[in-house]
Amino acid sequence: MSALAGLRILDFSHVYQGPVGTQILADYGADVIKVERPGAGDWSRAWGPFVKGVSLPFANLNRNKRSLTVDMKAPEGREIVLRLVASADVLVHNFRAGVMERLGLGYDDLRPLTPRLIYAASSGWGDAGPYVDRRRAGHDMMARAEAGWFLRPDPDGPPIPGGISVDYPSGLMLMQGILLALLHRERTGEGQKVTTDLLSVAFHAHAWEGASELNADRVDEPARVGGTEAAIQKAFLTADGAIEISPVFSDNALRDISVALGLGDLSQAPEFATETLQVQNRDELNRRLAARFRERTTGDWIAELETQGVLCARVNTFREAAEDPQIAANRMVVEMRHPRAGPLKVLGTPVRLHATPPTHRTPPPDLGQHSREIAAELGYAEADIEALVRRGVLGGGSPEGS
Repeated sequence: MSALAGLRILDFSHVYQGPVGTQILADYGADVIKVERPGAGDWSRAWGPFVKGVSLPFANLNRNKRSLTVDMKAPEGREIVLRLVASADVLVHNFRAGVMERLGLGYDDLRPLTPRLIYAASSGWGDAGPYVDRRRAGHDMMARAEAGWFLRPDPDGPPIPGGISVDYPSGLMLMQGILLALLHRERTGEGQKVTTDLLSVAFHAHAWEGASELNADRVDEPARVGGTEAAIQKAFLTADGAIEISPVFSDNALRDISVALGLGDLSQAPEFATETLQVQNRDELNRRLAARFRERTTGDWIAELETQGVLCARVNTFREAAEDPQIAANRMVVEMRHPRAGPLKVLGTPVRLHATPPTHRTPPPDLGQHSREIAAELGYAEADIEALVRRGVLGGGSPEGS
């Protein structure tokens, strides 16, 4: 039995933030009903790239879900949604503040109807504050910019974005909040509202250096990160690619690296005899290392460096990473068969419960594929379903729901 079998999630989220978390919940057996706009659906359906009309980003984030298209502005459409809410354990959305409230589907609207509901919302900026008050739109790059993730490698040029898309960890944080709230409900019977936002998650991602920056005026002892780590650059070109070097967890990392490279013990050279000198003479140090690394392949150097206990790794492109045997062992590339696109390779599930493993049961749904099926589950008669479809309140899907 799947870990979340029997759990129903009403998912209004779209694009990236939100769908990434609800897909993992779906992988563990939750019935995730994706509520979409009639005729258009999730924005990512139209963005591509495509295989036979199927958007690959959409396919990668929406397996194991069912699609319902409904006009929520129509009274009959809102009634369908309210029936769904009554049957749901969790509602998820990532709309801008006020959108769900204007539809009469805000937390305060729904809580009296279903006190056990977990109402999870992810936004750009948070629950309150100046950006929320002015209804400021939110986006991944905006959050990274405001949270201090743009880098300045060239002091004379413009800053560039660093880090990964904040949508990804924000979706995972929202999923974590949902699971915490479900645990609380299991103990108390109480539902609650769960929120997160791009800005807060991006800011929290400074978890290692953040406290040092916030207390910079009170630091009375410097960091004990080795000077060698600061001196040696993070990656070097090799004969066939690039290699990453982590000069850590050693009492003399420069010795370990230079001996493995056949350069002798550079830590005994006068210009590199102390970590302070290594930092001062880092340009010359890295010049020597770089010249040596170019002489052999990445695989050759990894074999040599690992014998000396040096932490290192191959610098891969995404396509190279997808062929990595460890990625295969972790089942992080899986194949699903789509009825129109045929076999599609998509990303696997990064968290593994060993007693109740994730499953990849159904391909991403076509727009409105399950509308009739879901309406029938809610008690609508076939004639009523047909009438709703004709009026455009309920969209898509064949009578069989396929």
